[in-house]
Amino acid sequence: MGKCIDNTICHCMKMRRSAENVINFYDSTLAQSGLTSRQYSLLFAINKLGTCNVRELAEYTLLDRSTLARSLKPLLQADYIEDRKNAGARDSVLALTPKGEQTYSQATELWRKAQEQIEEKAGKENLAELERLLLIFQDL
Repeated sequence: MGKCIDNTICHCMKMRRSAENVINFYDSTLAQSGLTSRQYSLLFAINKLGTCNVRELAEYTLLDRSTLARSLKPLLQADYIEDRKNAGARDSVLALTPKGEQTYSQATELWRKAQEQIEEKAGKENLAELERLLLIFQDL
């Protein structure tokens, strides 16, 4: 059971707890792959970009570089990604390793199952409306 959201009138707390509930659901679904939802999103981004440097990845993921650097360390240590920069080059050239590609593929199947479960529970129309409403908060 997730964090309760009906014991507060604070909109911020309700949204924060709801976000934590969703993140925890995805994390538990992805656990079999050994990835968290944040790690999966980074592998997704690197896979989508092909190869990229940290600045490009930060822009794509909307993460600041220091947060991104901390998040990349476990992926590098687990051999899911590698830095292919040339000797003496300043910028990293991040890419998935074969192990990272395999893990990403496995995690993608688990992510799809999580997506389907969310859609079954909430309904596609309700999710579309929720996403429309969430756009309101981009401009606060």
